[in-house]
Amino acid sequence: MPNYCDYEMKITGSKNAIKRVIDCLKADYNYGTGKPEHKHFFRVFECEDGGDFIKEGENKYSKYVFGYCAWSVASCMLDGQYTYYNDIKKEYPKIFMGTTLKEQSKDCIIEVFSEEGGMGFSEHYIFNKGVCELDDTCELESAGYDENGEPTTNIDWDNYDGDYFFKNPHREDEGFSGENGYAWES
Repeated sequence: MPNYCDYEMKITGSKNAIKRVIDCLKADYNYGTGKPEHKHFFRVFECEDGGDFIKEGENKYSKYVFGYCAWSVASCMLDGQYTYYNDIKKEYPKIFMGTTLKEQSKDCIIEVFSEEGGMGFSEHYIFNKGVCELDDTCELESAGYDENGEPTTNIDWDNYDGDYFFKNPHREDEGFSGENGYAWES
């Protein structure tokens, strides 16, 4: 069983481009039974719709989705060394239907934040019209609550028996990620 990696994604473009990306996140694949029916990312176990389309301009919208995948966004949604994309493409070259964030962003912008608490890291990617504009990974920091109930990272962990969560440096403007919900909320 993998460590699960939670992700939040903002997709900006036409409604058709947004739908295409979401379809790839939700697509089933099983190469043991033949060619998959749809382009797909790898080992994405959940993709929940974050709500209605948000109008951004003439034929330009945004939509938020969230879910979880195996290990990391990099291993499930990118190509390169140590990715499912590369491994499965080698194993099933004639029927391969995998895709990547780079490929799916050809006519839209995809921004992704992830958190993987088991290994303690977070990813932040921005793909704009097929170009990776941001590829950043950082460590999560364990946090808890002080005697006044305020979030803090200054904890004597040997004597702490309260709830804990992770402070995510990708969300410093948002405060502690366990407190403020989604990355794009104000």
